[in-house]
Amino acid sequence: MKLLTYLFRNSPYIATLAMLTALVSGIGNASLITLIHAALNRQAGMGHMGWQFAGLALFALVTSVISQSLLSYLYRKSVFDWQIRLSRDILQTSLRQLESVGGAELFTVLVEDVTAIGGALVPMLPFCTNIVVVLICLSYLCWLSWKLFLGFLLVLLLGAITYHLIWQRSQALLKLARSDSGQLYGHFRLMIDGIKELKLHHDRRQAFFSESLQPVAARRQRRFFFWGMLHALNQAWAKFLLLFVMGMILFVFPSLIEVTPSILTGYILTLLYIRSMLFALLAALPAFAMAEIAFQKIEDLGIRLQRDDIPKIQPLSSNHFTDGWQHLELVDVSHTYYREREESHFTLGPINLKFTPGELVFLVGGNGSGKTTLAKLITGLYTPEAGAVYLNGECITHENRESYLQLFSVVFADFQLFNDLLGLKNPQIDAQAQQYLVQLQLDHKVSVQNGQLSTMDLSGGQRQRLALLTAYLEDRPFYIFDEWAANQDPVFKEIFYTQFLPALTARGKTVLVISHDDQYFKLANRIIKLDYGKLAVEHCSVESTS
Repeated sequence: MKLLTYLFRNSPYIATLAMLTALVSGIGNASLITLIHAALNRQAGMGHMGWQFAGLALFALVTSVISQSLLSYLYRKSVFDWQIRLSRDILQTSLRQLESVGGAELFTVLVEDVTAIGGALVPMLPFCTNIVVVLICLSYLCWLSWKLFLGFLLVLLLGAITYHLIWQRSQALLKLARSDSGQLYGHFRLMIDGIKELKLHHDRRQAFFSESLQPVAARRQRRFFFWGMLHALNQAWAKFLLLFVMGMILFVFPSLIEVTPSILTGYILTLLYIRSMLFALLAALPAFAMAEIAFQKIEDLGIRLQRDDIPKIQPLSSNHFTDGWQHLELVDVSHTYYREREESHFTLGPINLKFTPGELVFLVGGNGSGKTTLAKLITGLYTPEAGAVYLNGECITHENRESYLQLFSVVFADFQLFNDLLGLKNPQIDAQAQQYLVQLQLDHKVSVQNGQLSTMDLSGGQRQRLALLTAYLEDRPFYIFDEWAANQDPVFKEIFYTQFLPALTARGKTVLVISHDDQYFKLANRIIKLDYGKLAVEHCSVESTS
């Protein structure tokens, strides 16, 4: 079982101690049945046996409390370890690879699968305790009468075959339901992110609900329902099988083999004693099954995140790229990716470009021409499939990519805000942020204290300005703005193009602006135009293009 392997590999001492206390507790519980049987047959002094019974019961209680306390620690630790480990892997994986996996799948693994593994630890130690009790009790039955035990074992084996067949079918349904969970969470995310578009279009909203979200949710619910039905069938079958075995022991086997009433009493008493434990063992199996599937999903994700052909992001060794740079070049750079909507591959490039400090460059082109993809290639978020990127003549590879990434401050169209101004170590950060908030006309809405924003409950345009605040505070050599002004009012759009951008270039910053605002193209030092992934036009003038 992968769960046990994981426990002993990651917490060997605590897991061993927890298992030992669980096993010892099981031995104590199992020993009680021999005392009970002996007491019923008056095989020894009742006073002495009473003290033994009390001692064993107390011993079983103490060891059970210890094992459960250790289990609680292991449960919390396993969830923490998995979430931290996976988060670290995600942060070290290339953007392109993460995009191919998908946000919904990543979220499902981080939340549902990790929780399933932790949840399987809850019945783990009671499972071990019950296993010990059941095995000792079965050994006791064999000691009472091995002939009767063979008959009992034969009936049990035939019933177990039927149980296993039902179990296999339920496992197949559980795996399918887990796949449905990933799809369903993807639809939930799409619904939340696209709520405005869905609200504005009745037919689209209805189609999304009835043709996308609801069918997946219904299929998932149906598969979990049938899985639950099969599990309930197995539980009922196990209960019937135990009653059937007890009936065989009472009414059939005595006519076939010689059995004393004392042995029959011992068998029935023992089976009644372990009855609840057997059912507890069976009840724990679904949690273990879900954990096994979760382990498989996590391993699959790990394989996808750690593919040999996709280099990991290396630790930051130095920031020598940001200390001073003269030129950045893209030489025959190209990149191919799959477009799901068109169901075809799109190739950007080959691209040859050069940037120098203090430039204001506009990147223009139609929707889908590859502008954002080019920005990701320039920043190092995407790795070129052909060609190379050079900074000051040094080729950018996976060894120095982390240092290269520190050259850029970027506000993408799908930007993400953080509550804290993370990673900014300026001791004057609050005062500096407040100055920028005044310029961004957000000082009446937002304040900064100890590097934390007072609110992010703002309009779309105001949130974009808040993203601009973070970019300003980063104070990096190269700025990229992806359709930043698209949601701004005309007044602030004018301020952005005529005041903010010139102020950045005056400080020696290079600014690349992805824009459709052709009335401001005259402000650029250069205009780069893309057409279906190809570099169509590069103007080195201040004249606007259409």
